[in-house]
Amino acid sequence: CYCYIGPESTHGWKKMIKQHIDFKPEIFLLGIILEIYNKELKYLIVNVLTAARIIFAKNWKNEKMPMQEEIIKKIMDCAEMSKLTFEIREQDDKQFYMIWDLFYQWLDQKLW
Repeated sequence: CYCYIGPESTHGWKKMIKQHIDFKPEIFLLGIILEIYNKELKYLIVNVLTAARIIFAKNWKNEKMPMQEEIIKKIMDCAEMSKLTFEIREQDDKQFYMIWDLFYQWLDQKLW
């Protein structure tokens, strides 16, 4: 887990969630997150890490690491699925944006 969550990724996380995350294997591999984060932030972290795990699993035999854009696209797919889930459950959009707003703000500020 530590081998590919380097300083650049850690810095990206800090910019996105505006907090420090102590990346331990149980966070990435099992989605076990400490109680210090609020429910919305935990949901965002789990979804972003799930998207990253999917991309890494699809590319595990490749010699190169997956491109950041590929991971971001998968995260956006997860966000869309989350939005559809909220709509099916007839939950308020406000709750969706409470969860995903940090990601969208980070994405808007990111230089391509």
